[in-house]
Amino acid sequence: MNELLNTINHFFEQVPDRLRQHRLVGWLVFIVLTGLVASSVGRLQIDMSMEAFFQEDEPAKQAYDRFKSLFGGDENVYIVYKAKDGDIFSATSLQALQGIQEDLLNYRLYLKPGQSSPLDHVTDVKTLINVKYMEAKEGTLLSRDFIGNQLPQTDKEKERLRQQALAHPDYPLLYFSNNSQYGGILIKTDFNAVVEEGEENLNNKSGASLDEEELLDDEEDASFELSDDNLEQGLSFEEEFLPKFKKAEMQDYAPFVQALDNILSKPEYTNVLEFYPVGNPILMAFFNDIIMTEMSLIIIGSLVLVTGILWLLFRSFSAVIWPVLIVILSIVWVIGLIGWSGIAMTQMVQIIVFLVLAVGIADAVHILSGYLFFRNQNQDHETALRSVFKKSGLACFLTSVTTSIGLLALIFVPIVPLQTFGMFAAVGVFSAFVFTVFLLPLMLDLWSPFSKKRAQRIATLQGKDHIIQKILKKFDSLSLRYPVPVIGVFFLTGGILLYGALQIRVDSNIVEIIKETTPIRKTYDLVDRFMGGVGNMEILVDTQRIDGLKDPLVLNAMEDLQNYIEAKHQKIVAKTSSLVNVTKDSFKTLNEGREEMYIIPQDPHILEQTLFLFNNANPKDRRQLVSDNYRMGRIGINLKNLGSQQGMVFISDVQSHMDELFAPLRTTYPNLEVTITGQLSLMAMMAEYISWSQIKSFGLALVVISLLLLVVFGSKRIGLVAVLPNIFPVITIFGIMGYLDIPLDVDTLLIAPITIGIAVDDTIHFLTHYRLEMQKHGDMQKAIIHAFREAGQAIAFTSLILSIGFLIFIFSIHQGLSNFGIFSAIAIMTALLADLFLLPSMCVVFNAQFSQENRHLT
Repeated sequence: MNELLNTINHFFEQVPDRLRQHRLVGWLVFIVLTGLVASSVGRLQIDMSMEAFFQEDEPAKQAYDRFKSLFGGDENVYIVYKAKDGDIFSATSLQALQGIQEDLLNYRLYLKPGQSSPLDHVTDVKTLINVKYMEAKEGTLLSRDFIGNQLPQTDKEKERLRQQALAHPDYPLLYFSNNSQYGGILIKTDFNAVVEEGEENLNNKSGASLDEEELLDDEEDASFELSDDNLEQGLSFEEEFLPKFKKAEMQDYAPFVQALDNILSKPEYTNVLEFYPVGNPILMAFFNDIIMTEMSLIIIGSLVLVTGILWLLFRSFSAVIWPVLIVILSIVWVIGLIGWSGIAMTQMVQIIVFLVLAVGIADAVHILSGYLFFRNQNQDHETALRSVFKKSGLACFLTSVTTSIGLLALIFVPIVPLQTFGMFAAVGVFSAFVFTVFLLPLMLDLWSPFSKKRAQRIATLQGKDHIIQKILKKFDSLSLRYPVPVIGVFFLTGGILLYGALQIRVDSNIVEIIKETTPIRKTYDLVDRFMGGVGNMEILVDTQRIDGLKDPLVLNAMEDLQNYIEAKHQKIVAKTSSLVNVTKDSFKTLNEGREEMYIIPQDPHILEQTLFLFNNANPKDRRQLVSDNYRMGRIGINLKNLGSQQGMVFISDVQSHMDELFAPLRTTYPNLEVTITGQLSLMAMMAEYISWSQIKSFGLALVVISLLLLVVFGSKRIGLVAVLPNIFPVITIFGIMGYLDIPLDVDTLLIAPITIGIAVDDTIHFLTHYRLEMQKHGDMQKAIIHAFREAGQAIAFTSLILSIGFLIFIFSIHQGLSNFGIFSAIAIMTALLADLFLLPSMCVVFNAQFSQENRHLT
């Protein structure tokens, strides 16, 4: 091992001279490669959808895709509007609502032939004007628009209309609030639900919704389903047909939302109504805008901050320009590689950008500091470069390795954005290291920060300590005089924080990651308060038998489940809907509207006739509830906005009761499948992954880094001493989060692996200096004091730069990123304290002395 380390040291020592011999080729290769990579920067894709967090073969995602193939997407826009006259049933309010509906449905009348529009994503629009209302005439069912063109002209007509709407079980809290001050416009879209080319036939065969013009009777519908032979062979839906869907890009949402806003902002509508749009397309457009804006601000702000700090440290333009250029190049490379790969990123790309900036600056500062140190020792330019690369090259390499290990541990987390973050963040860290080692020497050959004037200025300041050094000297002997009490304080604090860490909860909420002060967050709160909420969960019932949902027993089980959900969870569930609802409404309408007939017909023949009449009256709505061959149906659940923790409790309860209700049916339907899916289900699944992923990623990073330290320092005792101070920062941040009831989510999940990766850097630098001083003096006390003063100052500088830099995220609208910045800064400063006080105290107590054979390593 010693021979290997010496070989690596020698390699880094020779790097500047070898690069200088081939500098023209080196610059040419670098410029060409950078141009190629930079050309892919514009291909960066951002995807904040819930589906983006799962692998394609993840069962939860497959169930969701299966649902979409049958009933279309659930990425709807829900526009809640408030009547300025206080009554959405007034003629003025309804006239404005009618105009909005017509603009949304008839926008193509104003386009040229073949011209596309962002509104092409709209598949359906439902309001109080056109929502279907069932009536019976001469023994058959008729479906008409609830209001249509018959706007109320008198107060009596208005009240009659209001009472009809209130009496309908499916209208309240979806199309109007209980106080009639708010109304709702439901806009269905095809985002992430458009079948890719070549998959359309599979989609039709699977029983998905057909175009409105393709209205077929029941017998014809059956031809679009799985055959009886396939059913007898036990082939499931997933085994035969699972079409792929075109992925909506983040930038697709913004023009769509803008097109909606262009309609809603017309004076004839804004003078009458106030609008509060919510839904996934609204959120995605919002995230797309702030990601681009905040990324620019974070990069510019970080560069300004770093430029100021570099100037304060070195007072040299070249010492500012070269590190900043290396950081910019590293960022361009990592974003270019992401774009070239075609892998979509989430808002975590901002963290990658800053992480690369922080690591790149840290590496460059170490090299520049060492270079200036040796120049001040009267070494010439070439010799100084060789000296600093021999001394710092290996240290920078090891710190890049440990940081990358902490990041790469995220690859084993079954959450796609975390995997891609870990992979590309590690690439970014190593890009910064490569540019520092192989490009900075060529830069310094062109323009060096050292000059005779600078040397004279430094000479006049000899004997004057930096303020950080003055502070360090006041505490350099603390660990020597009181090692046991110092360790005791850290362990006592760690024990208290560990208890808090055990109280931490896992919770993700795509709405609540937006800060409460933002208008969109207030809009969601308003929708939850006055309407039925915008959350949804779906239950897919697959009888595995054609006409299975024409069986009264199946519908009875679905009705019992809906009643249980609405009664047990009435605080979060606004309503449920399924084939059961329209069956009961149709049967009641066919029986003179008598309330006692709002039931499921228990005679199979009467039930089949009722469903037949409903399908004839309203085939479009029927296809939103059950497949064409009545094999599969859905139960839609409208919910208030829930976090993943509350969602998991809700799903667990529904699943348990669902299994109990459908168990008796398995005698008749042995292959019956009843599956919970939808956005809430995916979010709850992600939360479950997060809880285990945190343990796995942190544990893996800790084990690998511990083994690396053990090998590098050649001692189990040194390895133990090196590891414990790096656990303390992680316990600290999770302990504080636990006590403050700040949940662990996808963003804060990143803190542990990043923290341990960066914190180990400080430990390596301290122990490296400590080892060299032990080699030089053979005295532990002198070695600790010298390491405390020399390495401590560098560690303090980098910790301050990183912590201040991470605090830039405080200004993010994204609450998750804001929390990430705050706790990362706390973790880095805690790591600084642990390395300056806990680490030397443990060296004293455990008598951590490097073996004689290791002392010659540099």
